[in-house]
Amino acid sequence: MSTVHGTAAAQEAGSGATPERSGPAPLPAEAAAALARLRDLIAVVRRQTRKWIWIESLTLVGLALAALFWGSMAFDWAVEPPAWVRGLIVGLALLGALAILVRKLWGRLAAPMEDATLATVLERGHVGFRDSLSTSIELAARSRDDVDQRLFERTVQEAAAVADQVDVRSIFRHRLLGGMAFAGALALATVAGLAVLKPAVAGLWTRRMLFLDDTPWPRRTGLVVEGFPDGVRKVARGTDVDLVAKADAAREIPEVVDLRTRPARGGAWRIERMGMRGGVSEGSQAFGHQLKGLTEDLDVEVRGGDARISGLRLSVVDAPALAQLDCQATLPAYLGGGTRPVSASRVLQVPRGSTVNITFHSTKPLVAATVVGVVDGLEKPLAEVGPASGDTLRGVSVALDPVEGERTLVARFSDTDGLPNRETISVVLVAIPDEAPQIAVRLQGISTAVTPQARIPLVGVVSDDHALEAAAATVAVKDGPVTSLPVGRVRPGMAVVEFTDAAPESIQLAPLGIPVGASLTVQLAARDGCTLQGGPNEGKSDAWSLDVVTPESLMAMLEAREILLRRRFESVVSDLTLARERLAAGAPLPVVVESAAAGADPAPADGWQIEAGRLAESATRAAGETLEIAAAFRTIRAELDNNALLNEELEGRLVGQIAVPLTALAKGDLPGLSSVARGAAAPDRDVLLSRTDEVLTRMRAVLDKMMELESYNEVIELLRGVIRTQEEIRSETLRRQRQRAREALK
Repeated sequence: MSTVHGTAAAQEAGSGATPERSGPAPLPAEAAAALARLRDLIAVVRRQTRKWIWIESLTLVGLALAALFWGSMAFDWAVEPPAWVRGLIVGLALLGALAILVRKLWGRLAAPMEDATLATVLERGHVGFRDSLSTSIELAARSRDDVDQRLFERTVQEAAAVADQVDVRSIFRHRLLGGMAFAGALALATVAGLAVLKPAVAGLWTRRMLFLDDTPWPRRTGLVVEGFPDGVRKVARGTDVDLVAKADAAREIPEVVDLRTRPARGGAWRIERMGMRGGVSEGSQAFGHQLKGLTEDLDVEVRGGDARISGLRLSVVDAPALAQLDCQATLPAYLGGGTRPVSASRVLQVPRGSTVNITFHSTKPLVAATVVGVVDGLEKPLAEVGPASGDTLRGVSVALDPVEGERTLVARFSDTDGLPNRETISVVLVAIPDEAPQIAVRLQGISTAVTPQARIPLVGVVSDDHALEAAAATVAVKDGPVTSLPVGRVRPGMAVVEFTDAAPESIQLAPLGIPVGASLTVQLAARDGCTLQGGPNEGKSDAWSLDVVTPESLMAMLEAREILLRRRFESVVSDLTLARERLAAGAPLPVVVESAAAGADPAPADGWQIEAGRLAESATRAAGETLEIAAAFRTIRAELDNNALLNEELEGRLVGQIAVPLTALAKGDLPGLSSVARGAAAPDRDVLLSRTDEVLTRMRAVLDKMMELESYNEVIELLRGVIRTQEEIRSETLRRQRQRAREALK
């Protein structure tokens, strides 16, 4: 570049000549003409400088715009960034072009180009001036009172002589400027050529970069990623997501397709290879990859061949789930009707025949919800709903007809994000059948034989899962009639009826007239009020088989039982007596026992104390046995009473003389003796023996009463034998009389 251009550019010179200063003295005509030629030369330099600035600035702007066009096109084609990135690129490019215009054009044109400055620039390029040009221009612009006039005129003449030889065009590097202008024109020509030859490409660039349109660039490879409407795909948190990209088979199918993902909050890209799935199908080749257990949002890009798909996002949201389950069951009429809630669980149990309304509530707003019933693996739609106008759907309800058996209900949700429920929402509805009444009763005070006048007490509980309707006792005589006796204490609507020991349910045999020698079966039956198909339900107790005997036979059976009880009590007394004798005969022999303290030396123990412990054990066993014997005597008393054979004398003997004293022994004396024996020491042996003797005395007193009763029973048995003998003699006499009468008639 020339000295003129360099200095002018460095000082950012602008247009305008140096104003005339007042005071210079007038010059002669020849000197004035020379000075005018100098000023004309400077004016030419000024015009050439301005022209240079215009051409250079516009060339730089053209190059910048062409670079913007081709650079942005290449970047946009390779990356296809989002619209805001493209807008930012165009904005920055325009700001750069404006900066070039302001700095390179306006700034330099606006700077003043003074004559003295231009003269100095000319002198640097032409040594022949030897400062004459700058001196002439500078002195011509001010007062020259302190300068020799002839010397000034001669300096002007010298400068004018050199100026006539100066070629202004040689000052500027026109070849460089021409090259720059050619490069700028060529750059703009390439843009114009593309617009003419490939108007679709130029138009697409214009739409994408200037109008921020999202139309993709045409590619040799055509890729489409499924399932991203508006570039966003919502997936359920924690699920595995299958991404599928399809390459158009009519175009170039890439050998490799890469999946690029990164967290939406920022981070490094992760690149994974998408696998080819199968062959070409329906005009496309599928590539797929599965992302495992997504828990956060991901930015997604897919690249294959020259195709680039970016701006995709996987948005992770919670899938709809079951928030609450409400179930209401309306009972059948025979159970009283009415609605009651059913506790929410995976298994809903309702009485058979109930109508049921179930509501499945969702954790998220829904766009659709369905409920299907599954029976034998087949689904049957039961309910399907969508949101009403202006309302938000938060669940689905289904009403079921009277429930019979078991069925599975499955609810399916679809939320406003287009996601289904992840976990299966299912409940099993079970119809609980109306069970038959439960009868847990037993005979009280009755054994296997009864008299014709007996009453049969029943003790226990009759219950039903809902309500009883009626109950009856059945008395069936073998090879005879069957009689059903209603149980008045069981009334409709009662769920539980209890027959206690104090208030049993009694069956009277006297009104039935059952003869001696008959065998009968007694059974209690109850039914509920079920009106459904197959009802009502009936429950039955155990069947008790009884023999009808004479009072004498029953008494004999009971007397035999008394003898067995007496012998059992004799064994109890004998066992306790033996323990007492061993205690009395026991000597204080040293017996080694193990000390309780760990590691202590064995300590001697008194042999008498061991026998005292054995006495305590014997007394404990005697208490248990005695209490059972007392209960057996009370049972005999009850059986006599139930068979109408009890009198005051029998009750006094069985209860007052035997059962009551035995109970007192079992609950008081014997436990007390056991307690004393366990805590006795050697000096207490005499006291313990005395206490044992007292208990044995009372036990033997009761045993004597048993023996008296046995003697009484033996007398009764002898009388029964005499009566039987008399009956046999009478029967034999009558037989002989009839035989003789027949012989006489013959």
